[in-house]
Amino acid sequence: MTSPLFAFDAPRIYGYSTGRVKAMKSLLLRPAHLDEMIKVRNVEAMVELLQKTDYKPDLAAAALGQQGSRIIEMGVSRNFSKVVKKLVGAAPKTDKKALRALLIRWELNNIKILLNARRLGKNYEEVRPYLFEVGGMDEEDFARIMKADEAGLARELRKTELGAKMLNLVPGGGHKQDAIAKLEVAADSEIYTIMDRALAGTYNQDVAPIRRLLKKEADARNIMIIERLKLHGTPRDRIEASLLHGGTLDRQVIGRLLEAKELSALPTLLKQRFPNLEVKGEGRKALAELEISLEKSLAAQKLMAFHASVLSVGVIMGFLLLKEEEINNLRKVAKGKEFNMPESEVRDMLVII
Repeated sequence: MTSPLFAFDAPRIYGYSTGRVKAMKSLLLRPAHLDEMIKVRNVEAMVELLQKTDYKPDLAAAALGQQGSRIIEMGVSRNFSKVVKKLVGAAPKTDKKALRALLIRWELNNIKILLNARRLGKNYEEVRPYLFEVGGMDEEDFARIMKADEAGLARELRKTELGAKMLNLVPGGGHKQDAIAKLEVAADSEIYTIMDRALAGTYNQDVAPIRRLLKKEADARNIMIIERLKLHGTPRDRIEASLLHGGTLDRQVIGRLLEAKELSALPTLLKQRFPNLEVKGEGRKALAELEISLEKSLAAQKLMAFHASVLSVGVIMGFLLLKEEEINNLRKVAKGKEFNMPESEVRDMLVII
């Protein structure tokens, strides 16, 4: 619990970091910027528009070795890494641990991308635009893991703090090849549990709203897992075994989701967790709409968490969640342009906050 003395001292502790975050928030893209990018004909024109924003230096560096949507991927990766370093640097010393705990998902995502790329026979240059240099992993770690032979892969993963922790979760401790495959599964199924434990370990009550949001993210992903697998006729026991850990859906809610015959039943079933949820259409189209609606409901709750936080680590963490939504939107627009998707379909995919 935060003591009265700490609350009294909050302006001194968080004054600087809150000011930095407000300055960075002013650089976030406005809905009008995204609308302009949706309307241009191709990725190159999109890059031109972004040259007028805070992404300019990052895109310039990315353009030297990439093309098409990969310029955007590399540019947002560089920009996000830069923003994260600023946030960690601005955060009070007592809160850096909480901020790094929130970045665990990006480190786990990096590990998943690297392992998947190795399995598909891709080279490091192909996968580099999709990696984010945040948390405890850097360019050197990426290259070592990607270039290691099969016998040395576990050894290279253990050189990273998170890689070592993940390998300790799987049978065999990562010394057998099948343990690497199990590591990929664990990186998905345990990601929210790992983040929640790390945040709980900070003993900071100001992270409570962020922990609740992350649990809802896990819920949203589990809802999509259930509905996708139901569409493919997957047996109930296999669906339940595929769910991520760390959410709030209890067995009763999961049971009702599994038994629901129509997606139209979900808004009523989930209204307490995801207000204003909308589901239209049928089949795969309805699934896509459900996923976007869940993302928008979560985004609205993230924005509320950011504005509700005053002179606390919640301001910093809330901004980080908003920045994540921005880069996700940019990646969606870039892919939409690359695949010549209609403007209306690209616009429907975006989560505007």
